[in-house]
Amino acid sequence: MTPDNTNPLPSDPYCAWIAQARHLHAFTCDAVFRIEPSFYIGPDNGMTSDEWQTANVRLPQPDLPRQFANQVTTAELLDHEDALIAHYRRIVETAQQHGKAASLQPFPYFRTEPAIVAGNQVLTEFAWNDDIHETRTVLEILAESGNGPPRLLHDDQDQGWRILIAATDAVTCFIEWDAEGPPPSTGGYAVEAAELARQAGAALARLRIIHARLVQALGRDHWTYHRPPPPAPPANRIRSAIGRLFATNTRPKSG
Repeated sequence: MTPDNTNPLPSDPYCAWIAQARHLHAFTCDAVFRIEPSFYIGPDNGMTSDEWQTANVRLPQPDLPRQFANQVTTAELLDHEDALIAHYRRIVETAQQHGKAASLQPFPYFRTEPAIVAGNQVLTEFAWNDDIHETRTVLEILAESGNGPPRLLHDDQDQGWRILIAATDAVTCFIEWDAEGPPPSTGGYAVEAAELARQAGAALARLRIIHARLVQALGRDHWTYHRPPPPAPPANRIRSAIGRLFATNTRPKSG
């Protein structure tokens, strides 16, 4: 049965932001590899603020044309991986020289994350997404966002951060906030679901190719946490409240 678009938005505060989501007519969805400017070589525990600021080795930045200095997208990187490989090799060498092999894990030096960009602004933070598995999972969800009824696609949170991604009619909405209480009524975005799905699928394909090339070049997968994934969070009142929204179909405002 086709949902009735005239149904009012439920009054639950975890749903109200969708009606105010700002519609973006131009955007880019991709995965990014973060590029750190330096490598920390100080003590692992009990460091002073001065040590945290000064105990760093500057890292040569990869010679890669990119929109943002601290990250490179798969679209910018595909078939130009050599510069990033050299950057990562310097990280490995620095870690070995200073007895910091434990730092050779996704956060922060090999971090990947999904990203939605509009103009010169990165609209998503994905503050607690670090490894390739987490990034691929989000892209897989977004790649399917153009199909099916209105529904909650993604609900993730960790210390001081939360994101909701919801499918509503022909658009997909998303919002991030500090996880204190319900999401703010403003601050959400809406994009065309079919275009988001197309871009996410293309980004996922590029990410798989690039990841395989990086692992082959360095001889180890530094982009994946080598530990069992954490259990899925239990259902709770908030998730139930959000889920109730998707029995109806609501359309965000254009702006």
